Amino acid sequence: MTKRSWCAAALALVLASSASAGVATASASAATATAPDTASHSSTAHGSMAKPQRDRPDLNGLRIKAVNGPAIYLVLDGRRHWIPNPTTYNNLFRDWNGVVSVLDIGNITEGGALSDGAFLGKAPDQPQVYLFSNGVKRWITSPAAMDKYYFAWNRIQNLPGEAVNSVPSGATIS
Repeated sequence: MTKRSWCAAALALVLASSASAGVATASASAATATAPDTASHSSTAHGSMAKPQRDRPDLNGLRIKAVNGPAIYLVLDGRRHWIPNPTTYNNLFRDWNGVVSVLDIGNITEGGALSDGAFLGKAPDQPQVYLFSNGVKRWITSPAAMDKYYFAWNRIQNLPGEAVNSVPSGATIS
């Protein structure tokens, strides 16, 4: 068996075992052009000993990216949530300032992507502002929370009260 075929067989075995364990892999991310950068998954895909991922609630509100990667994440509930495109980013945040480059981004638990087109919204006759993403609305509990997450006050969409009430509620954002 050549070195190349041995490496291919080993990679296939790693991918198969990762898939059966429900672990995201670099090749799965690389399969789509819009997927986040693979820097956060590279040590896992190569089979080396990666540090375990952990929740980082101390980073809540930060927008982060890998040092050499283009994908930007929002840390929410202590987990990094991929922001899938510039339109979604612009729906939520004031501007592109303040994105932090992180060396060990792969050590922060991956929390899944925000919905393509996630947005901030509220009913015109109610003060509550919500993050609408992944089929739920999450109440942003205060102006301080809006500022902590760098959410854009001027991008809040007014929605009919019936529409806001029809969306299931998720965890609050504070």
